[in-house]
Amino acid sequence: MRLQWQANLGSHHVRKSPLRQRITGKQRHGIPGIRFELQITYIGEWHKMSKINVLQLSNQLGRGGTERALQIFAETLDKNLFNVYICGIIRGGERERQLINKGFEVSIVGEDQERLTQFMKERDIQIAHIHRAGTEEPFAINCAKKAGVPAIVETNVFGAIDRSPSGRLIDHHLFVSKMCVLRYQRLVPISRDDFFKNSKVLYNPIKVSDFDSEVPPWMIEEFKSGIGLDLGDPVIGRIGRPDMRKWGNICIDMVSHLIKLQPSVKYVIVGTPGPVKDAISDTNMADNFVFLDDLSEKELVMFYKSIDVLAHSSGIGESFGYTLAEAMAAKKPVVVNSTPLVDNAQIELVDNNKTGLIANSPKAYAKAISHLLEDKQKAYRMGLAGYEKVKKEYEAGVTTKVLEKIYVDMAQRKGIDIGDTAISRYKSLEYFPSFGDLASFEDNYNRRLVSSFGGMDALSRIEVLGFRCFLERQFLVGLLRRSLYRARRIQAAIG
Repeated sequence: MRLQWQANLGSHHVRKSPLRQRITGKQRHGIPGIRFELQITYIGEWHKMSKINVLQLSNQLGRGGTERALQIFAETLDKNLFNVYICGIIRGGERERQLINKGFEVSIVGEDQERLTQFMKERDIQIAHIHRAGTEEPFAINCAKKAGVPAIVETNVFGAIDRSPSGRLIDHHLFVSKMCVLRYQRLVPISRDDFFKNSKVLYNPIKVSDFDSEVPPWMIEEFKSGIGLDLGDPVIGRIGRPDMRKWGNICIDMVSHLIKLQPSVKYVIVGTPGPVKDAISDTNMADNFVFLDDLSEKELVMFYKSIDVLAHSSGIGESFGYTLAEAMAAKKPVVVNSTPLVDNAQIELVDNNKTGLIANSPKAYAKAISHLLEDKQKAYRMGLAGYEKVKKEYEAGVTTKVLEKIYVDMAQRKGIDIGDTAISRYKSLEYFPSFGDLASFEDNYNRRLVSSFGGMDALSRIEVLGFRCFLERQFLVGLLRRSLYRARRIQAAIG
């Protein structure tokens, strides 16, 4: 039999477990002005699990990929085992409202240390899971330590290195791609065995059901006509934040070549930086573009359903690539370029010539898109292969089970009482990606670096050489990146 108690302390409601660990001298003798109500509940053999109190934290709760992962994990975690709370460290946003509407307790603390510490104490938080960039951010970590939270977990979104005192207080590190781990292990010399003890890859979760349902053709036609597309137009798309740092120039540099191959093509771009819009408006390519500022969740699905190919690029690459995975979940082929000197998980998600194409010069990129627009059967097969990959590796149910195992293992290591049922349930579950998957990825990644549609041009070869030879020397990497950027701009100008 397990005993639980509830105490009503003024306006606060705190749930603790088990009773035998919580009856202290203060409870026995009473505290003036505070009324204790003891509620004893018998939990039968069918439910010998104590719930783990988990707090998911992010700087804000807007619409970005970091917050999207937080929300999907919070919604998908098994509520028979986890009490899930949400915190916006700096501010809230759209996901704050969505989470509240779905019944979650959400706190926006506005970087108030005392407020966050008190919140953690009152909810008896046992695992604080911080979703962050990976560089030094001591605020939430220090609050968790001050509140006596037993376990601190981070999702290191960009695979960054934090050697600060607060960074050393993190118990477990989660990376969103194998590419991030590969780079991290080169920059922070650590054996794979030691790495795997306190670190794992946890892919961002994709709610496949949001994207794979059939949509009536008339709805797609209505959406297309609503944004100014003719029904017969071949359509490619890109979606992202209107941030020049995230913008890949190849997206525009390739269009003049693509128009020669596909004169009626339309490029629908969601989230275009102002300078890019201005530059395009002064060219004869303007009629081939459709700019959209923002999309609702439902419109986002329609966007993916309406395009033939996702044509994506980012100047700083992708540490995971949410839009790529979502397009794959919608059964669309993806075209990307490789960026070896920065984040490059896009070539981990996209299997060249299987789920999409990797093309590294404007001409090759345009030819890759035209190839898929012309060969609809191949595009369909690639879209289906991408869909199967997402279901197997990134689907929310799959990735959340891995996260649950991480939490349960952390609870055991920290002496948190969760019961034998929970322990046995997750004991047989294998981590994915596994230790073996990480060990074999280096060779796999090196093959991906040189696999591209139309072959490797000289600049691409130099980039790969820079990754292999100079990654540990970030000053040289910076010099090489700036030189290659100038060379690419000359290449684009020459055509």
